[in-house]
Amino acid sequence: MADLSDILKYLENKDLKIFFSGIGGISMHAIAAVLHQKGYKVCGSDIDDDKNEVKNLRNLGIDVFIPHKRENISEDCDLLVYMARIKPDNPEIIRAKELNIPIVKRLQMLGALMSGYKKSIGISGTHGKSSVTSMTSEIFMQAKTDPTFFIGAVYPPINSAYKIGKEDFFILESDEYSDSFLNLYPNISVILNIEMDHPDYFKDLSHVISSFEKFLDNTSDCAIINGDDENAIKAVKNFKSEIITYSLKNPSADIFVKNTDNKNIFPEFDIIAKGEFYAHVKLLVPGEFNIYNAAAAASVAYKCKIPGKFVEAGLNIFKGAGRRFEYKGVIKSNGAKVYDDYAHHPTEVKKALTEMQKIANKNNGKLWYVFQPHTYSRTHELLDDLCEALSHADNLILTEIYSATEKNIYDIYSKDISAKLKNSVFIEDFEEIAEYLKKVANKNDLIVITGAGDINNLTKLLV
Repeated sequence: MADLSDILKYLENKDLKIFFSGIGGISMHAIAAVLHQKGYKVCGSDIDDDKNEVKNLRNLGIDVFIPHKRENISEDCDLLVYMARIKPDNPEIIRAKELNIPIVKRLQMLGALMSGYKKSIGISGTHGKSSVTSMTSEIFMQAKTDPTFFIGAVYPPINSAYKIGKEDFFILESDEYSDSFLNLYPNISVILNIEMDHPDYFKDLSHVISSFEKFLDNTSDCAIINGDDENAIKAVKNFKSEIITYSLKNPSADIFVKNTDNKNIFPEFDIIAKGEFYAHVKLLVPGEFNIYNAAAAASVAYKCKIPGKFVEAGLNIFKGAGRRFEYKGVIKSNGAKVYDDYAHHPTEVKKALTEMQKIANKNNGKLWYVFQPHTYSRTHELLDDLCEALSHADNLILTEIYSATEKNIYDIYSKDISAKLKNSVFIEDFEEIAEYLKKVANKNDLIVITGAGDINNLTKLLV
């Protein structure tokens, strides 16, 4: 396994041929595109030939092989980059080892790209990373700082998951899965929240908190922490450098959200920084969780001396990251509105579902919630919490569990989960779901397609 200095040394050679295993991932395809733009020879593989990311890479002239095969790795390959969910028994990993090709993780490569910037910002947490990275990036763009950023989702205003700007600010979504973010060394780290997740890697909640503590050990200047999250507070207790807290509950926090108005679907509030007015925000995205997201983004801006007027300018036009309650269109046959959402952890599902139900009720319509559970391990480990979260849906459609390369060693199936829940039906085939929704939904209804797998392909069959 190469370390940061090794990767930087490899990148000195512009004739380097780099293979990406899992190149169709949101972040992976962004890294591949950037390295291609910088002049490196880039190619890779994925399991889904229909992904927009795969199509975009091919349009750039990058070869993408489907699926993963040992034959994809040629002897002239100089470096293999892989995403965390690629397992050691993957045929490309095995072949690279046979050929003694250096193998690096996705975030190791991002860490190498990050190292060349004056101020790097790593945004972490169990929930909200993509939204906060997008919000922060928008604020910095409004402030004309021309930031470089990598988001774990497409950001609709630029129709991309990344932007290459000046070398002053590097804003990066930092993923804890498989301890990937321990390959990063940011100047500023943000911890939004910490919960048990990724049970295929983390043994328990203590293991998760310990991982975030190590992430802070890699942070040089400042930690920005959700002061209302007990586990985030635990993670920062031994941090030696500056700590900035943000809160919706504690007026003594460094960044405090005050005068919140929740009368409408979209919240409005003041941000108080170190006891003084900093910004007045009118969000275009719903939910208390997005107030927390906005407070985190504002905290980063405050630390980086961005004036409050640019926080207002950025947050007041922010309409969400891709697949975060993203409006996709209307079903022609019945007029129902279709949204796409990435929620897959029970906490995310419950919060998002609650807000969507409010919007449906306000419009005198029904909410049709289509959910694809993500990974057998997560579904098994968090099943009780997931069932409780899904029980809040008036009309629930469950698809089969998205494996994400896992094997079903838990003997767990969506059909059995659906049988436990009220107003729930199990439909495995996306085309059948589309036909069902075209029949049952009406003009004022909301259809929300939810999950972290390939469930977003269903929207193409509806609008």
